[in-house]
Amino acid sequence: MSLKERIYDMESASPVPPIESERSTPAAGTRLAVMSVPKAGALVGGVYRVLAPIGYGAMGTVLLAEDETLGRKVAIKFIRAGPLDSGFRERFTMEARAMARVSHPNVLQIHAFGDHEAAPYFVMEFVPGVTLEGWMETHQPLDVDRGLQLMGRICAGVAAIHAAETVHRDIKPSNILVGADDHPWVADLGLATFARLVRGANHQVVGTPAYMAPEVAFPIESDMGFSERADVYSLACIAYEMVTGSAPFDAEGNTAMMLQHAVEPVKPPSSVRPGLPVALDEALLHGLEKNTLERTPSVTAFGAALEAARAGIRKPARILVIDDNDDFRESLAAGLAGAFPGAEIECVRDGREALEAFDRKRPSLIILDLDLPDLHGMQLTREIRKRDPGAAIPIIVVTGSGGPKEWALLSAMGVDRLLVKPVSLDDVIALVHRLMTERSKSSVPPRMNGETLTD
Repeated sequence: MSLKERIYDMESASPVPPIESERSTPAAGTRLAVMSVPKAGALVGGVYRVLAPIGYGAMGTVLLAEDETLGRKVAIKFIRAGPLDSGFRERFTMEARAMARVSHPNVLQIHAFGDHEAAPYFVMEFVPGVTLEGWMETHQPLDVDRGLQLMGRICAGVAAIHAAETVHRDIKPSNILVGADDHPWVADLGLATFARLVRGANHQVVGTPAYMAPEVAFPIESDMGFSERADVYSLACIAYEMVTGSAPFDAEGNTAMMLQHAVEPVKPPSSVRPGLPVALDEALLHGLEKNTLERTPSVTAFGAALEAARAGIRKPARILVIDDNDDFRESLAAGLAGAFPGAEIECVRDGREALEAFDRKRPSLIILDLDLPDLHGMQLTREIRKRDPGAAIPIIVVTGSGGPKEWALLSAMGVDRLLVKPVSLDDVIALVHRLMTERSKSSVPPRMNGETLTD
């Protein structure tokens, strides 16, 4: 059955399958287990003194407690009252085992497992922090470099989960905790299971639609061996939301949300938040590929792509220099190569060559003169911005003449800086460093309020 046929079948022939992470009430007539959560002051397992409730979820209640033996605070998760035949106990045990299989500083650690008055529980490390969901709400617009550094640590935690042959299956901002110094912990492995079990089992729709990979909602036979890539997709959704301030898709209801993830194209992040680098667009869109075969193959690879984009924010990977003065062009290229080791420096002498070089491979920074043969710098700038409407690529104009009038025109076209010759090479390099740093922290391409820089 094709994707369109599966979607039609879902819309017209049957309701959306229950989403496991959002189930909150049992079916009518189902017998319930009566389980009481310990009150403040109760002693659990002869060791843990309950202090207060600190969280509630679809499967359980989390309590803050004091480990009276080791003198530390811990978090205790109790299964909530639920259907006796729903598999809640089995899933609760699987969550504890999934957490126990992983030992990593970015994954919440488990200390103990047991029963208290017939109610199963497990004890976890206590993290004094907030969920990533709350963290993002209080840090918008986000410093992109800071956000990508945080995402790198989250990816490291999920990679450790995968290394333990476990798939999380419900990665979302509310299932990630953030503490001091932006230290994250991946938590809530209630839907996690062995990767080999996912591959061999009958398909079950589990997760949260806003962060759910298309193959989870609309499975096909060839997708069943790529369960780890569904976690990659969820991480890409989070990273997209983190750096742009909005999720990849916005819809009302589970069905509409899953359909958008399955069929709607994703807007490039730089079109939502102008100024984001091309490398970040590529990393996120690759992680959000709808076809699992074309998606970033692993969490480790996705984290590496984000780190490369992060490095590119602070250091240009490819610089295009456009100037018809041979001496100035060559000395500038030599200085840039020394200041940015590993960066690709391409030099051209006129506007037509510049557009050909741009179309052949997009640069991460452009330095151009206005007085060019064949195509004037003003016209060249317009053509570049037609190819880069989000102004993701910084442009520095270094020219022999110019003032407030020229700067006003150039600024309106998306030029970041204007330098009037003669200029020192050190000043140009320092400006490139400063500009790339500003780009990593700004939600829009930086401007200088009409200021013209002269030597």
